[in-house]
Amino acid sequence: MKRSLMVAASIAAFVVPAAAPLTALAQDAPSRSEVREQRRAARAERRAEQPATPPAGREAPTPPVTREEPPQPRIERPARPEVRQERREDRQERRQDRREDRQERREDRPNRPEGRLDRREDRQDRPNRPDNREDRREWREDRRDDRQDRRQDRREDRQERREDRREYREFRERFNGDNWRRDWNRRHGRDWWRHDRRWRGYGGIRIGFYFAPNYGYYSVPRNYWGQRWHTGEYLPSIFWRYRLDDWRTYGLGYPPEGTRWVLVDNHIYLIDEYDGYIIDVIYDAWSW
Repeated sequence: MKRSLMVAASIAAFVVPAAAPLTALAQDAPSRSEVREQRRAARAERRAEQPATPPAGREAPTPPVTREEPPQPRIERPARPEVRQERREDRQERRQDRREDRQERREDRPNRPEGRLDRREDRQDRPNRPDNREDRREWREDRRDDRQDRRQDRREDRQERREDRREYREFRERFNGDNWRRDWNRRHGRDWWRHDRRWRGYGGIRIGFYFAPNYGYYSVPRNYWGQRWHTGEYLPSIFWRYRLDDWRTYGLGYPPEGTRWVLVDNHIYLIDEYDGYIIDVIYDAWSW
């Protein structure tokens, strides 16, 4: 029993101080009836200040008149249908004015068909007019002849290339570069070039330079130095001048007509004089 009384006393000691502020706020707050009265008074004042217009067919209740004010003049607005009609008439007038302006501009322009006829007559009076039937026929015949000539030229070129290939095959059958290199190195020593006046000035390999008989050292582009070309490729034109005209002295085969022997680095190429086409190659021709 004592324990329960002690628990109730502790709860009351905690709840009473916490509820004291709430009771004070409830006493200070106005009651609901007072709030309603205040709202009604405010609505009555607003109605008195702003008189409402009565709806059609009903009579407005007479508000309490506090003071008399002089009536203000009322601006009369035109009816909406009249305004719309006036705007429509204005738009029609503007359209009509624009039509008349376009018609006047058309009348001021020169007659178009006559101008076109004049231009046609001018074209017909021009000399060598291409739209003449006879001229067009001759032009077509000329084009046909040109096409036939080009075809004939291509046929002749193909025929010449076939003949050249036949000669190249015959040359490769009667000349072997490997046998020539073996026979040359067997018959001549490594210093055979020292007593040859065509090789005067030769002092060995130089980076960025090649040596050619009767020419001496010459500079070589970086992308060509140390490069080899094979049969069927095209030798760059900068090497065509370094030819071996005394092919008999070196024991090389007789070059077919329109070809030449060329020395590039230590390789001997047989090329076509027209486009540099490589017919045959002797790699590492001499051993130094």
